[in-house]
Amino acid sequence: MQLRRIPLFVLFFTITALSAQVNSPYSRYGLGNIFPTTFGASSGMAGFSATYFTPTNINYQNPASYGELGFATFDVGAYGNVITLEDDVERFTSGDGNLSYLAFGFPILKKSRNHKLGMSFGLIPYSAFQYDIIEEQPTDDPLLGTIEYNYVGNGKLYQFYGGLGYKFTTDTVQRTKEIKGDLDTVISTNLFSVGGNAAQVFGSLFNITYASFPDQANSQTTKLTRDNRISGGIYNYGVAYQKQYIRKQASTRDYFVWCFGGSMSPEIGVSGRQSVTWTNIIKIGNFEAVNDTIYAEPDTSGNIIIPASFQGGLSFSFFTTKKKNQFTIGAQYARTMWSQYEGFQDAGTLGDSWRASVCAEILTKVKKNATTGDKSRRVYNKSPYAIRFGAYTGQSNLIIDGVQLNDRGVTAGVAIPIGVGKEVQATFRNSRLNLFLNAGQRGSNTSITETYYNFGIGVTFIDLNWFQEFKLN
Repeated sequence: MQLRRIPLFVLFFTITALSAQVNSPYSRYGLGNIFPTTFGASSGMAGFSATYFTPTNINYQNPASYGELGFATFDVGAYGNVITLEDDVERFTSGDGNLSYLAFGFPILKKSRNHKLGMSFGLIPYSAFQYDIIEEQPTDDPLLGTIEYNYVGNGKLYQFYGGLGYKFTTDTVQRTKEIKGDLDTVISTNLFSVGGNAAQVFGSLFNITYASFPDQANSQTTKLTRDNRISGGIYNYGVAYQKQYIRKQASTRDYFVWCFGGSMSPEIGVSGRQSVTWTNIIKIGNFEAVNDTIYAEPDTSGNIIIPASFQGGLSFSFFTTKKKNQFTIGAQYARTMWSQYEGFQDAGTLGDSWRASVCAEILTKVKKNATTGDKSRRVYNKSPYAIRFGAYTGQSNLIIDGVQLNDRGVTAGVAIPIGVGKEVQATFRNSRLNLFLNAGQRGSNTSITETYYNFGIGVTFIDLNWFQEFKLN
């Protein structure tokens, strides 16, 4: 029964223990740094999600995958990152961490042979302002000296989503051959999947600009504050086609699966309200005293255009009932039309971002349960370890001094079964711990290079008892 208490501990830890603040000047533009919407498993595979369909993983990016869910699944994750900014003169490092996702997934229709239906809902961060920048410029007046601008941004947007996924399986085609006295049967099946998510985006983003004259004693500082509150609905939908071959020989089964799929989020407008205040203040350290208000506009409504995005990919998987390593390899391309973005805050110059990635997942050999002997020595967990790799290259949505920032990196991850041992309830033995690491670099083709290390932990709990029908004797 102890395992049921772990989700509450993980949730408490992720909310309370991670509180550092990263400083990323590139988050100043548009809606800030956009969080990836991939969970622990996909994060170790360069964000691969277009055709990553498994019975025990929730895949928000392509909701068509919900039809693949075979068990009640609870997935929670936390992230940390370290960012280093450097140019020809200076180098600065900061870090951050927080809850990265909280999601539930359930199969709804499981007994039908040809039809499967699943659902998922959860909470995911969408974007964040995280910067504190100081810029100094000389003035034309020698008495004033230097003018100093301090740009500060903070705040986050979140999305609460819910979605459905449906999978249809065609009738199988079977062919049998005799090879060295054994019957070798190949069964081929077509699987079609569709799905969709609807989400509510909400939160606030704050911009503050200070203008001061550090060379002048007792001078006033001008402070411009923008408070942007955003709320609105977005959605995405996905499709996939799988071609599955099953080779049966004696008591063994080998599965070969090709999968092609993708998802899309259309351009959509969400509601926004902005409050602007322009004041003169006396600022000493963190202390601020308002002298007078120059301008105030408390509430201005408007529309924020979130651009369209799409992704497509393919994968090949091999699974078997033998004691062999199993694997999945995949490739994916994703693009977001950030040049179409419109909003209250300073968007700078944004361009369409894109990313191309490749990945692999290897499932290790598993041991079978002992059928005889002392039960206390029995192997209780048949779940394999998963080892994941990925690499990606592309371009960020930011254009600085006429140059669009490149973005490239590598990822690695591992899934560790946590339902191990005779004391663990049988219904939890597919649960696991997902760890990942992402090392990348953004803006190496510009004057300021941002090197980042993202790492995370995700816990996936699988409960086989949910939504089961029990018969009374």
